[in-house]
Amino acid sequence: MNKKSIILVLTLFLLLFFSMTSLASINWRQFEGTEIRLLMNKHPFTTFIEPKIPEFEEMTGITVNMELFPEDQFRDKRLIELNAGAKVDGFMIMPGQAKLHYWKAGWLAPLEGYMADPELTEIEEWDIEDFFAGPMEGASIEGHQIGVVINAEASLLSYRKDLFDEYDVKVPETMEELEEAAKFFHGKVVDGKEMIGITLRGMKAAATSQFVDFLYSFGGSWTDEEGNANIASPESIAAFNFYGKLLREYGPMGPTMYHWAESTSTFMDGTAAMIFDANVFTSLYENPEESKVAGKVGYTTIPEGPGGKHPHVSNWSLAVSGTAPTEQQKATWLFIQWATNKENELGALLSGVPAGRESAWTDPEFVSTDETPDWTASSLESFDIGQPQWNPPVLNVSEIRDIIGQVIVDAIDGKDVKASAEAGAELMNQKMEK
Repeated sequence: MNKKSIILVLTLFLLLFFSMTSLASINWRQFEGTEIRLLMNKHPFTTFIEPKIPEFEEMTGITVNMELFPEDQFRDKRLIELNAGAKVDGFMIMPGQAKLHYWKAGWLAPLEGYMADPELTEIEEWDIEDFFAGPMEGASIEGHQIGVVINAEASLLSYRKDLFDEYDVKVPETMEELEEAAKFFHGKVVDGKEMIGITLRGMKAAATSQFVDFLYSFGGSWTDEEGNANIASPESIAAFNFYGKLLREYGPMGPTMYHWAESTSTFMDGTAAMIFDANVFTSLYENPEESKVAGKVGYTTIPEGPGGKHPHVSNWSLAVSGTAPTEQQKATWLFIQWATNKENELGALLSGVPAGRESAWTDPEFVSTDETPDWTASSLESFDIGQPQWNPPVLNVSEIRDIIGQVIVDAIDGKDVKASAEAGAELMNQKMEK
């Protein structure tokens, strides 16, 4: 064999070797016998993934203890346990809500090293580039990836398509049309039931995550360019007044007690003509076993306001605890990698969760079975035009949300919104940790 032939054979051998190496599966059983504890929010994604956990346990030999709590209880539980140094290996996080606090506290492990490690990650198959860039950027801080997106959320206006068709009511494209539609349906008797025009979150801090779309669409914002409170600007006050009027005049009884569970239940019961809330809840609306409006719902983006159309984009992510031992972190990373693979994110999307991977939305199985193409189109449009600042850009998010939430409650109660917003802005400036 001449020199050229030898070089050719060696080249082919090396190409084959590297090809086989890149395609080789990692050792999924390298942490067999490990037990990991995960704190999770009760969420449509966890509803989807929890029954599949035995598949992961059989594949890896890792025991997964997943503890699920309603959202407010979950946030409190997670904070208390991490602060106390309890054994927590991984958890769900809304980065826009808690990443700054949790990162500075050392409770978030950087994931980029694990993602790039060929012994821990099936790099090509898992395919980090397949995730929506905006949400993944939202799950990063100071150049570190601290979470993997399980869903991309925007809020949509969902409405009773059957009633809008029956009464020939225009689907709202502007805030003025939104109020007109709410007024038209409010109090109307349909199938022996008195209708509510629109249901929205009105419970103090919980309302801020939906109010934000109205705030920015009216031209307002949480803070100004210098980082000072901007909730008392004329545009912000107009948004408070509008949101408050919708709930006060066309909303359910006792709206200041409405979190997402109460609001979605009201819509699913068929007593509300419209709801504005997270697109993830389509899985609830379209569940014929629990929803009286399944198959009757239409979806559109937030109507345009005086300041344009500015939906927010947020996400829930899976994170590894920065306080967990290295071996526990690695085992938890295997779980996160598995839970967010292409098959599972597609499965989540098929079950109604707005998945964080682009490939899920274009997969032929989803496209061919998509029974709510208006939800799909509205979600993708919102992802495209959405702004990421759905929470005030401060360290003490919860405290500031409480302040803003009180202004929302005052607006719903018909109080002097200008005075309330000015007092709230002053308090924000005193309390903000930027």
